[in-house]
Amino acid sequence: MVEKKDKKGKRTKEKLLEIATRLFAERGFAGTTVDAIVNEARINKRMVYHYFGSKERLYQASLRLVFGRLGDIELELSEHKDGLEALLASIIKEYFHFLQTNSEFVKLLLWENLNQGHGIEGAQLTEVKNPILTKLNEAIQRGIDEGKLRSNLDARHLLINLIGLCLIYFSNRHTLSQSLSMDLGAPETLDEGIDHIIKLVQEGIHAGEKEVTPL
Repeated sequence: MVEKKDKKGKRTKEKLLEIATRLFAERGFAGTTVDAIVNEARINKRMVYHYFGSKERLYQASLRLVFGRLGDIELELSEHKDGLEALLASIIKEYFHFLQTNSEFVKLLLWENLNQGHGIEGAQLTEVKNPILTKLNEAIQRGIDEGKLRSNLDARHLLINLIGLCLIYFSNRHTLSQSLSMDLGAPETLDEGIDHIIKLVQEGIHAGEKEVTPL
């Protein structure tokens, strides 16, 4: 009897989180009410407070859910055994696939930046990038020691660049599709984007005959 009750409670909590995540992604934190969530879920309003405590904590749980999906992918990438070039290619491909199949992440990320990252701050996600950053640092240092990579490469800036290059195909998809007269949602366009970014990044990390100091 207790086990059956626990399973029902788990399903209720998961349903609330699923619907809340979708609504938060569509409308933002301020534009989503607890009433809207429970009405769509057809669940008693008190269950939100029973399982999550508040609307804010439910929102933070939604952020942990979607950002955790990317974190799991980055954790797998941190086990990559090849050099930096191959690692970068894998990261770019995985980012594109993740962003293509997780529109809620893209929307929540945009909302969070509009709101100065207040939700992220409370969701305790500060260490989510540590595994992939550690891996990038190791691969960069190995390449520098071998004389193959630029000595001024910074793993943090490199990761920011990778995220930005990939994210813009999805965060700015509609505006860029119109202004550039190309369909950024088309599979062939995304494949071209992946190839372009991989070549751009891989060529940019190599040590040249003379490294240029930024102005």
